[in-house]
Amino acid sequence: MSRSHLSGMRRCACGNLRRTTRAITQFYDQLLQPCGLRSTQISLLLNISLHGNISVGELGSILLMDQTTVTRNIEILRKLGYVNVTKEDNDARKKSISITESGARKLVEAEPLWEQAQSRIEQGLGSERYRDFLKMLKDVAQLLQ
Repeated sequence: MSRSHLSGMRRCACGNLRRTTRAITQFYDQLLQPCGLRSTQISLLLNISLHGNISVGELGSILLMDQTTVTRNIEILRKLGYVNVTKEDNDARKKSISITESGARKLVEAEPLWEQAQSRIEQGLGSERYRDFLKMLKDVAQLLQ
């Protein structure tokens, strides 16, 4: 591959965004360590809490995650006692996920840790740049739909 192709690849939106998301995920995971959950697990718990009884497919659609990844992570949360997984009455193949009291308490425990991570990023960028950053992410997502 020529040097011009390699330098052009440094502009790659996908590669740059993936690198940034890995850095952000590692940062949040590090600050969330005291509560024993990773950022992806907190996100799942929060969305389950917000939506009440929700299916794996619905949760995957909301979070843009494939069903295998959602199922694997839900199983971890179930074993920890943070979610209940029940079969739906009208279709035993479908499972409904709900948060337990223990899961709700874990979210409360994680909130100040999450807030610390969030504040450091927002303060580091500044309010206006952070709002612009979120808008740009939304614009890119809409562009690709």
